[in-house]
Amino acid sequence: MSGAKEMMARDENKRFRAHQIALKAGVLTTCKYHDDDVIVNEDKELVEAFKLGNARFDKDSLGKVFDDRRDMTDYIKEAVENANTDCYPCAKMRSDG
Repeated sequence: MSGAKEMMARDENKRFRAHQIALKAGVLTTCKYHDDDVIVNEDKELVEAFKLGNARFDKDSLGKVFDDRRDMTDYIKEAVENANTDCYPCAKMRSDG
């Protein structure tokens, strides 16, 4: 695999793992009607995902996915910031009324 492809694969793995941490922490959740639509859980703070990620980092259960803690928290923050705040199909149904 070329260097660029390796970097892209590593970056994608970091995004996936950060997304999984945010889901497990409850900061991201799935729509109760559309389980394939991930949205931000307004009842949870981002710090909850950071705590879970740091606990996993301490236990070395993340492998060598992230370069360091800062790398991990940056990816978690990005995953949450890029998530929708509302389920698209639900929002569309409400607007179509």
